[in-house]
Amino acid sequence: MASAVNSLGLGSQGALNFDIIDQLRDVDNNTQVKPLEAKLTQNDILQSDLSILTTFTASLKSMTSSLSSENTYLKRTTNVTGTSASITAASGTTIQDVNIDVTNLAQKDVYESRAFASKTSNFTAGADTIELSIDGQTYNIDVDATTTLEQFKDKVFDETDGKISASILNVGGDDPYKLILQSSQTGESNAITISSAAGSALSLGLANYEYTGDTAGTFSNVAGDTLTFNINGTNYDIAVNDGDTVTDISNKIVLNHGDVLNSKVENGVLLLESLDENMSISSLNGSDVTFGLSTMAAPTQSNHIQNATDASFKFGGVDITRSSNTFDDLVVGINITLNEPGVSNASITQDTSEVSSSLESFVTKYNELMSNLNESTKHDVDKKTAGNFQNVSEIKTLKASINRQLLSVDSEGRSLSQYGVELNSSGILEFNSSTFNSKMSTDSAELEGFFRGATTNFQTSITGSSITGPIDFTSGDLLINDTEIVVNLNNGTSELNAQALRDAINSANITGVEAILNNDGNGIKLISDAGSNIAVTGDSAKLLNAGLNVGTTYGNSETTEGYFSKFNSLLSDYISGDDSILELYETQLQTKNSSLLEEKDKTIRMLDTKYEVMAKKFAAYDGIIGQLNSQFQSLSLMIQQSVTSK
Repeated sequence: MASAVNSLGLGSQGALNFDIIDQLRDVDNNTQVKPLEAKLTQNDILQSDLSILTTFTASLKSMTSSLSSENTYLKRTTNVTGTSASITAASGTTIQDVNIDVTNLAQKDVYESRAFASKTSNFTAGADTIELSIDGQTYNIDVDATTTLEQFKDKVFDETDGKISASILNVGGDDPYKLILQSSQTGESNAITISSAAGSALSLGLANYEYTGDTAGTFSNVAGDTLTFNINGTNYDIAVNDGDTVTDISNKIVLNHGDVLNSKVENGVLLLESLDENMSISSLNGSDVTFGLSTMAAPTQSNHIQNATDASFKFGGVDITRSSNTFDDLVVGINITLNEPGVSNASITQDTSEVSSSLESFVTKYNELMSNLNESTKHDVDKKTAGNFQNVSEIKTLKASINRQLLSVDSEGRSLSQYGVELNSSGILEFNSSTFNSKMSTDSAELEGFFRGATTNFQTSITGSSITGPIDFTSGDLLINDTEIVVNLNNGTSELNAQALRDAINSANITGVEAILNNDGNGIKLISDAGSNIAVTGDSAKLLNAGLNVGTTYGNSETTEGYFSKFNSLLSDYISGDDSILELYETQLQTKNSSLLEEKDKTIRMLDTKYEVMAKKFAAYDGIIGQLNSQFQSLSLMIQQSVTSK
């Protein structure tokens, strides 16, 4: 059986039903709920529009921040003529012209071995230690008869901590493989010295000095003689017998001293190889003359294919050397790479491109922001339309503040229009790059001062009176800004003592403080152009004799806020931090949104309760009406029956 509510209208024959309740509910929804929903929709629109507006404002602020930042004006550009050097300058480098005249480049030390048949060829007959010396360190590499060329190559890099690298090249021919040794770094300190105890280095042919004799006699015609080879301070003797030929001598050298001296004969001439650049040869009875060894030319070293050298060049006319071709320690902020001998000139100037691009972007971002502000705050009386923020004081104030700052003039009568940025007749901001570039090239410091502000330091000074009598300033007697001055002023006259005290103070290198003579030349004057304090402490009696007093003179400076610094601060007030104006306005909108949602939910719950009660009342009324209808029908039937019976 249906419940009373579910069967609503049956008793009243449709007079009381759910259609009536729904119609009444619709009326309440239209008058109570929908206005709240409209306010919520408008609030969502405001929050969305505010987010867009904040983004435009932040974009403009990023440009005012750039134009008020010191880093933007410290960037440098370098124009180089000539190919002998590449030059770059870091931000903040002093603007200057640079001249470099390169004589020679820094080079690595490079050796090549004699030729071998394969990478696995052996090069020594027994156990030996090859010494490789570089940059003040010596590295020992053990080899033996089984060590191959390739194995030695691998050992070199590992054993020398990478200071010397080795590789094997295929140069072609019957014996195509050569071992290449080279220092990993350039410079004279990276020259490689090669030696060995038992001749392995000599057999590799890496550091051999080659001596070429003159044409030798046919044979020795002395009853007996001794040839002496002095190699690295040690004498090595060869016995010469009557009738020995040049070939006999060569064979004896290899047989007896092959670990330190190689020898062969070509076209009747002895060719010798040793590890000593200053090897000397002598004999008791003239065998050195007989075999063409007495008048040899200076040795050659064909396997030493490149010598380790420092770079040498003139910088501004001053002779300079460096172990590397790339360095940044010559002038602060300047990085130099030497490429080849020759002259290069560089001009280090201020890089204006970032200032120009930031200013151009500022114009673009301003126009975007103002277009949004104009649209959101407009009021059209004829069309009876208004922007979403037309009555919002925070937004209207932002627009007015930006326009006021844009058109502002500083204390020196300077405005942004003088630097190429001004409004056209339509109210659109435009950038004239020609005007800007002219201003920048004429006086970049003045432009920077207007854009970001400047700090002026006033000179701080202490003027001393005449120095009287000899004074011996020992430890603790005279301190200037906590720097101790020790000097004996015993030069006879005030003038000479003043000069001595001046020199002593300046030699102490007190940051920001310089000493000069006073106007009379008989005392000193302390000055600071950096706006620093000057504090004099010590023995008051000695100081008084030196024309000084214990005390501190305080520095003074004045800072002016630049155009874009002010602009940046203005925009910060609106968008930076939780307490910024637009952030607080957004918080208001969020709070209002929460309040409207809460009110809407409360209203809906109230209407739900109201119409639930109404449905129950309608059901009760419907039942009563049904009962009355039933009673009336019974009475009507009784009346009808009574009439019929008569």
